[in-house]
Amino acid sequence: MYTEMRIPKLRASLWSSAPDTRPTSALAEVAVSVPSEPSLIVPDGCMDLIVIDSRVVIAGADSTARTFHSASTSGAADPVVGLRFDPGVLPQLLATSAAELADTVTPLDAVMTAGSRAIIAELGPGVEQRQLVDIAEMLTARADIDSTPLQLAGLLGVRAESPAPDIAEVAAQFAYSPRQLRRLSSAWFGYGPKHLSKVLRWQAARALIDAGSTRTAAATATGYADAAHLWRDEKSLLGR
Repeated sequence: MYTEMRIPKLRASLWSSAPDTRPTSALAEVAVSVPSEPSLIVPDGCMDLIVIDSRVVIAGADSTARTFHSASTSGAADPVVGLRFDPGVLPQLLATSAAELADTVTPLDAVMTAGSRAIIAELGPGVEQRQLVDIAEMLTARADIDSTPLQLAGLLGVRAESPAPDIAEVAAQFAYSPRQLRRLSSAWFGYGPKHLSKVLRWQAARALIDAGSTRTAAATATGYADAAHLWRDEKSLLGR
């Protein structure tokens, strides 16, 4: 079972994936059943903090889909807990470049300062859901969040029935050259603005299809030229 809850102050969503596919009454409204065995993680422009074997790892932004195995190193199918941050947020909390973490899974303590590691160590051994939120709150309190990456992600996202945004025009809105925008986008999101726009558009179309729209209707609503264009983007993002 997969559950997700939005935490606005962290600009993130807390999620949990467990083998049991039966939602509890408290989580029934947000629970969605998913397979407990290897699952396909698709690009969404986001980065996550995930608890695996009571350790926190950073799941960098994925440029293409990858397979995730939820079982712990002990072999048991333990619940997996994570925080999925809005595009451009987690690199600022970690004061690191998203490009260095893209398409990788990295231990959190490998990119943190000694002071931050000491504060996290005070939370005690092992990490559970509440402690993961505490870690995120600590990182957020120590960071000065720049809203520019969030605004950029918004502009690169989907506008109803509009074609993909022109990168040069988007850059001009921030007084950047296209080259500057590509460099900053790589640092903020893990890849360039064109690829981020492609990911966000496909995700929007995918959400419409999951909600019952036809591929043709979803393609039109999210600015694709046609369903074949949507299919080509999907094929490239899924690595097929």
